Amino acid sequence: MSGNLQAIDLHAHWVPPALAQSLRQRKGLIPRIEAKAGGGERLVMPIGTLDFDERYTDVTWRLALMAETGVTRQLLSLPGLFGVDSLPLAEAAPLVLGFNDACAALCKSEPMRFSGLAALPLADMDAAVAELQRARRDLGLLGAVLPVNAFASEAAAARMTPLFEAGHALGAHFFVHPGRMPGDIAPSPLPADNVLARRALAVQHEVGEAMVTLLLSDFLDPWPNVTVQVANLGGTFAAVVERMDQMVRMRDAGQQLPSTRAHRVWVDCASLGARALQQAFGVFGADRVVLGTDCPIFDTAATLAAIGEARLPNDQHQMVLHDNARQLLMRLG
Repeated sequence: MSGNLQAIDLHAHWVPPALAQSLRQRKGLIPRIEAKAGGGERLVMPIGTLDFDERYTDVTWRLALMAETGVTRQLLSLPGLFGVDSLPLAEAAPLVLGFNDACAALCKSEPMRFSGLAALPLADMDAAVAELQRARRDLGLLGAVLPVNAFASEAAAARMTPLFEAGHALGAHFFVHPGRMPGDIAPSPLPADNVLARRALAVQHEVGEAMVTLLLSDFLDPWPNVTVQVANLGGTFAAVVERMDQMVRMRDAGQQLPSTRAHRVWVDCASLGARALQQAFGVFGADRVVLGTDCPIFDTAATLAAIGEARLPNDQHQMVLHDNARQLLMRLG
């Protein structure tokens, strides 16, 4: 799905070569990059591992992929699931600041191809706020990545108030992505069977929990100058919102239906397919769904193909591929 396609990908990841080298030096620590027994490398994360190769670091490879698939711009971030931003402050600070400096430099060298989001040292909220301010004001990054379990409840979200206050003043964009806050309890181990399927369900559940907080509480109300994007089509929220509505009608009559509050954030379609995309358009609205590929973790071409297969009017295909993201980026400046 390339040709004359001009797509804007708001969920793409990059690891600067210097950061990759720092992770190789973290012998026995998590996160780290280590050699695999059969050759190649892997990234060891707080939960699970990923094969690691030049696709994460090589900008030339990335630009070639973008040209091949018709992606004209990527919004780059360092995913929280890697565990870098949740390290203790002394460990996290040099790594995330190094990422932010390198990301800003890449965006300045390729201004028509890349925009960036900051990683923050989340173990210290004062340091995180200061780095958000530096990244937005001095480096030209558009905002920051935050972990989904920071919004697992309204009480959890309250910890984010200083960041949202700063983000409101800065006109920042927050990308809520799978990952964990420092010190939060790790999830229970998954059963040993069907691990990939169970992990996919677990991730989507955590994203859905964040959506409940973001959409159904008043947390976002004081911060109208902040934009929020949630990964993976908002997790399980769209699949369950009709049941939520039924429960409200039956047990809490007179309260606002959850489905009427679904237009408050943007969701990207990373790692999902045509049927999920159709459902998301029905729940969130055609103007709130943006392209996300999770490049290079997931397959960009497969995501673009899924959008083409979705039973949507042609103008809505264009909205998710390009128009919604373009309007959001224009708002961010």
